[in-house]
Amino acid sequence: MARSVVMRRYDLELVVKPESAVRRWLSMHVLRLYYPKSMVSRQSATARLAQRFRGDKPTLFHFEIHITDHCNLNCRGCGHFSNLCAPTYLDLDSFRFDMAALSAKVNVEQLFLLGGEPLLHPQVNDFIRVARERFPKARISLLTNGSLVMRQEPMFWHTLAETRTILLCDAYPIGLPVDEINARGAKHDVVVEWTEKRDLFFKIPLDETGSQDASASYRRCSGINNCPMYKDGRLYPCAFTAYVDIFRERFGVDGLRVAESDSISVRDSDGEAIMRFLGKPVSFCRHCDYDHFEMYEWGKTECSIDEWTRTPQTTVPL
Repeated sequence: MARSVVMRRYDLELVVKPESAVRRWLSMHVLRLYYPKSMVSRQSATARLAQRFRGDKPTLFHFEIHITDHCNLNCRGCGHFSNLCAPTYLDLDSFRFDMAALSAKVNVEQLFLLGGEPLLHPQVNDFIRVARERFPKARISLLTNGSLVMRQEPMFWHTLAETRTILLCDAYPIGLPVDEINARGAKHDVVVEWTEKRDLFFKIPLDETGSQDASASYRRCSGINNCPMYKDGRLYPCAFTAYVDIFRERFGVDGLRVAESDSISVRDSDGEAIMRFLGKPVSFCRHCDYDHFEMYEWGKTECSIDEWTRTPQTTVPL
């Protein structure tokens, strides 16, 4: 879902093109000045050094939290596997405990409460309040597909307004009542933002064999799919690593296993360790086939495995 926020600003097809030695140098030293910035840290080395010298907590630019894993929209090829997931709700007490632990170790510039579809959670208002309590200075967004917004009770709008939480709606081509949602937000003093039109999705094919170059995949992923994700007391570098178990169990793909070293505990790790971990590739990165990245038209899922894997008969490497 959150990748729509990236897609409205960057030419993804250019960024993820197969890399020659020359292009690899350009991508590391030139293209990153103009194309996707890291979702982990946007501080300069000097700023990080000064922060460390002052004894301040390190700053994590962005992370995301599923308050539900499932969704009511069922998009084809969902990068969070929400269209394959049984109803799953985040436990509020666990969330409160882990956000207290994380906020004690890092500053956070922005966080997304999402899913799945977060408005399916009956305690969505409580999650918004806990997020603001633990991260009082962060830019907090509730990212929704928009289909359930007009059904929300006044308390939902009051909670958004009181906590200064942004309602960020994905502009899927499903006939959303945009003007009505904007008007409802204005009525309750809630900031409503929209992604650009979501006519296109992108696919980073999963490689069961794990034969990709993990370092190259991580570098090409920066700012595109490399969005730190909280799940069960741990931070993962992206939604793939956090939720690929849903895909593996659905299709019986045994090779796509996530190791403990592919995530880090928010309870037992200090802030510097968390930032170091998120700033480098993990073993699972070898399963992301960027050479066969593709764009496709948005549509409803058929729950076919090739929505997430390479399709040689139709995929042309960029």
